[in-house]
Amino acid sequence: MERKNQSTFTPSLLGSCLGVIVSFALIALVIVLSVTFGSTGKTSYYKKNSVLHLSLEGVVPEKTGNQTDDGFIFGSKEDAIGLQRIVELIRHASTDDKIKGIYLENNNISMGQSSLYTIIQELNEFKKSGKFIYSYANAHSQSSYFLCSVADSMFLNPQGLVDLRGFGSMVPFFKGTMDKLGIKMEVFYAGDFKSASEPFRSEKMSDENRLQIKEFLYDMKALMAKTLEENRKINAIELDSIMNQFAGRSAKSALSHKLVDVLMQKSDFETFLKTKLGVEDKKELSLISLGKYRDVVEIEEKKGKEKIAIVYAEGEISFGDDAKGVITKNKYSKIFSKILEDEKVKAVVLRVNSPGGDAFTSEVIWDYVQKLKAKNIPVVASFGDYAASGGYYIACGADYIVAQPNTLTGSIGVFTMFPNVKTLTQDKLGLRFDTVKTNDLSIALSPFQELSEKEKVLMQESVLDIYDLFLDRVSKGRNLSLDSTKMIARGRVWTGKRAVELGLVDELGNLDLAINKAKEMAKLDKYSVTEYPSVKVDFLSEIMRELNKSQEEEVINMFVSEEEKAAFNFIRESRKILDTKRVQARLPFIPYFN
Repeated sequence: MERKNQSTFTPSLLGSCLGVIVSFALIALVIVLSVTFGSTGKTSYYKKNSVLHLSLEGVVPEKTGNQTDDGFIFGSKEDAIGLQRIVELIRHASTDDKIKGIYLENNNISMGQSSLYTIIQELNEFKKSGKFIYSYANAHSQSSYFLCSVADSMFLNPQGLVDLRGFGSMVPFFKGTMDKLGIKMEVFYAGDFKSASEPFRSEKMSDENRLQIKEFLYDMKALMAKTLEENRKINAIELDSIMNQFAGRSAKSALSHKLVDVLMQKSDFETFLKTKLGVEDKKELSLISLGKYRDVVEIEEKKGKEKIAIVYAEGEISFGDDAKGVITKNKYSKIFSKILEDEKVKAVVLRVNSPGGDAFTSEVIWDYVQKLKAKNIPVVASFGDYAASGGYYIACGADYIVAQPNTLTGSIGVFTMFPNVKTLTQDKLGLRFDTVKTNDLSIALSPFQELSEKEKVLMQESVLDIYDLFLDRVSKGRNLSLDSTKMIARGRVWTGKRAVELGLVDELGNLDLAINKAKEMAKLDKYSVTEYPSVKVDFLSEIMRELNKSQEEEVINMFVSEEEKAAFNFIRESRKILDTKRVQARLPFIPYFN
């Protein structure tokens, strides 16, 4: 029996190796074929009398390609186009003689509210060209309706609805569950509004957290009301009534309340577009998707020897893990070092879209911003959907800060926590530990024993030290007194509009405004733009990722509805909050907008 196993081992091993080699060869062949036949390069050809078909239901990163996109190898998803590129394409379409208008088709929107508002503003600029914008939906989520309200006319499926019910936040609390399991979270934080750890230390919202969420959501609603009044002539009182009645619950009701203009099947809508464009019934409507339009048009780039560097700080701030869409110490240290060595770089725009994360990494990036300023390179920060906690930390030392009115801003506070499982292991599982130690703290911060008073004092001191440093950075960076900074801080979040009033932000506007400000501060006439991080396709890494998808990715792919995905995302974000290794400067609550 032993010889038989030995004799079959070598052929089995060779067979396994051969299988792996063949798999890689097939994948490589797919890549070559897709590059050869699937990408024909830039071409100026597309039909006259075309309509730009704008569907924005997928992920919209700040920078094209700066997000991990499942299905890379086999092309199951179109590359996510970055927000600024979308703005540029809409702007180009307004002067493109072949593009006669825009067809918005969105049922659900997953992008953040600031990104949404940026696109709404650009679409309003597009309308000044005299070209049309029409929208069609089978059903509108609230964010989808917000976006599509910019249309000249809104068309809805006769069986559709408009899910316009206002803004709300539901925060689950895990303390009762953990008590039953015998798990206690040891929590240390600075800032009475810093509520990221509340679900693990309390059974309900604190008064401070309830206040900040309420004021934030009311500010968001006010911006929506203002936008809908401008776009749909629905005033704030009417909007309140519509939301309270759920007047968009059916297509007929939505029409009667003037939420939409026409009830129509999609095929009839496309016939309407043909008539608008003078296209014969038998001929096809010439629709061009945003992705295709990106591939076929050439957008003239700014040219000049001197450069403005745009650094996209997008995603969670982490000490390690150099994945796409994550702000890490090593990756961004290399980026800023490269910029500092480039004598042609005369200004930097730091584009921040981050809920925060690791406090140490935030300090490292803050320091690089100071190095740029010391070299007389002006730094302008531009905020996207979030510039919260660590996201605000890295930008607070910039020379000038720009945000959108609905950017989630602030949350100047820090926390750390870790689990104590002594009750679970000892009382419920019967597991006990005996110890030998040479010093008081030799086995400190163990999850299997209660923290001593000395340990608790030391942990709280560490958190307060980082909080005091954070306050100092904001105070000096924003030219505020320390007392004023302490009042504004406290771990509290604000909208961009309120942040301007408080001195945390200088001006409301988009990335273009920040770039123009950087140009002005650097006294540049002609300049080129260089973007970081560079997004390069690492085929080997992507192949290995595709072959070794994590269980988490497999779970995500099982979810179909937006509600299921939102629930899973909350669990995933909560798991990040449970990072027990480092002090965190992270968004205190996870807003979800339907």
